[in-house]
Amino acid sequence: MAKQGKKPKPLEAKMLELLRQFAGDRKAKAMLARLLDDDAPASRVAEEVARLPAFERLYKVARTTNIGVDSVRDADPAFVGLVDYDAEAPFREQFARSFRPRLAARAEGFEVLFQALQGLGRSPFMVETGCLRIPDNWEGDGQSTFMFDALARDTGGALFSIDVGAESIDTARKACSSATQLIENDSVAALHALASIASRRIDLLYLDSFDLDASNPLPSAIHHALELTAARPLVGSGTLVCIDDYSVGSVGGKGMIVDKFMAAIRAEVLYSGYQKLWRIP
Repeated sequence: MAKQGKKPKPLEAKMLELLRQFAGDRKAKAMLARLLDDDAPASRVAEEVARLPAFERLYKVARTTNIGVDSVRDADPAFVGLVDYDAEAPFREQFARSFRPRLAARAEGFEVLFQALQGLGRSPFMVETGCLRIPDNWEGDGQSTFMFDALARDTGGALFSIDVGAESIDTARKACSSATQLIENDSVAALHALASIASRRIDLLYLDSFDLDASNPLPSAIHHALELTAARPLVGSGTLVCIDDYSVGSVGGKGMIVDKFMAAIRAEVLYSGYQKLWRIP
């Protein structure tokens, strides 16, 4: 006679078992009661669970299990919507075929930027503030982190990308290869720390962190000026500095203060449009 399989647990029992892992028996029962109450929003229970130390520990473990000191990550082009992407093609071909057609207002700026980087004749050392946040949002965000990572992979270069948001860092980590080092921190503090330990000057500083409010651009502009100040020891003659969301409004968007500094030191303007790109003299 064939053995009968185990009887599946009712859904409520499974939910209670899951909640016990995070909240203990007493709290779990109270949470389950609220979940089963048609008049109580489930989102409140979810928020309560998210604040529990046991959930936070599990979340951190789940996000970092595939990361080790000696681990090597490959880029994931499908994650950013590039189904037919050829990672083995030279970067110029990757940009022309896969990146530029998706970049909308940023297409010309990035084309000039990458031409300047490839014209250096060496493996570029790049630093970015504000990393890839939403995969496949080429027109909205530009997916700069993935493109810089692609250039680093093609040339043997390196990218440091800084963002204060854990979710953005996680998104960029899934998209990019081990050529990209991701730093979760305030960009001004991280740039200051990086400037104190870096052994060479950088080839590119790409500033795109603090979101721009077109009706009140000053807070974002001040933050990006602080970033440039913190990164100043990393920047030398020939360094490229690019700022996103420049031609937004009539005063220079995120770059309204950085632009005045660049004019004062007579930096060469390589491109001015949705982005603005300078070369330090």
